[in-house]
Amino acid sequence: MIEHEVSDIKTNMATKRELEEVRNRFTKEFEDIRTNMATKQELEEVKHSFTKKIEDIKANMATKQELEDIKTNMATKQELEDVKNNLMKELDHVKANMVTKQEFVFLQQAVLETNEIVKKIEQNMEKHERILDLLSRRSIEHKAAISSIRLIKTT
Repeated sequence: MIEHEVSDIKTNMATKRELEEVRNRFTKEFEDIRTNMATKQELEEVKHSFTKKIEDIKANMATKQELEDIKTNMATKQELEDVKNNLMKELDHVKANMVTKQEFVFLQQAVLETNEIVKKIEQNMEKHERILDLLSRRSIEHKAAISSIRLIKTT
């Protein structure tokens, strides 16, 4: 029986070496825990940081009313399509009534030619006015000569 008890003791008891290994392992685990564990101060700092971030998010976040206002003021796809179609119609109308560069060159040439013709007509009119003025003077001179001749004849 004593042998059996001694055997049980040997089986259940640890050696000094095993005890040292367990102590070293627990010491290492405790050191790891101390290294990785946060202090109350660190937890408070993290809590404060997250609280500030949440407050910033809330301050910058749109309210339901603001979102409703945005929805109310936003144009629908159909409205945008209608505006686009109207603008395209106006653009087509402008294009249809617009003079092309080629047409502009022809128009410019016609204006220049007309301008030349007008200048020639003005020059001709000035010549005609001089001729009319000259003929008018001659007519007056002839009338005066005829009057003189009549006056001489009657005297």
